[in-house]
Amino acid sequence: MTSAQIAFGLGEHEEAALALLRSEWPLAEMPSSVNEPRFWTMTCLGFSGLAALAVVANGFRGAQAADDPRPYRPVLEYLVVDRRVRDRRLGRRLARHVLRQSLMDADEVVVEVERERVGAVRFWIEHLQCAVASDSEQTEARVVRLRWPPAGQ
Repeated sequence: MTSAQIAFGLGEHEEAALALLRSEWPLAEMPSSVNEPRFWTMTCLGFSGLAALAVVANGFRGAQAADDPRPYRPVLEYLVVDRRVRDRRLGRRLARHVLRQSLMDADEVVVEVERERVGAVRFWIEHLQCAVASDSEQTEARVVRLRWPPAGQ
């Protein structure tokens, strides 16, 4: 197993994080601070770059009183592993860590995956036991919304 370290926040990795994100989604930008993004970075032994990045935003949508804190509804928007370090189970390790950490402040985590990325959808369902959200919870035709933990866990 590859030795890896996961850190909360971007630290000195902000430029590397954007580059890694854009390696999968060329037009991607870092999430706006309005969405209260939380970042996790992963570095690994023997690899000089940023090995992986996860971004969880606050997906709360709804009315609230101006003085009340905004409820937290974690939505994992991005989990990217550098192509040069794939197939080392780093994505699974980072995903488990991020899901557990996000669940500390919520009842569930929503994972959004582009529908055309069939392998990615399969990854979340098979390796992390995510469940496909109900039809009424699906928000966009191009995105599959999954939930973790699945109901009953």
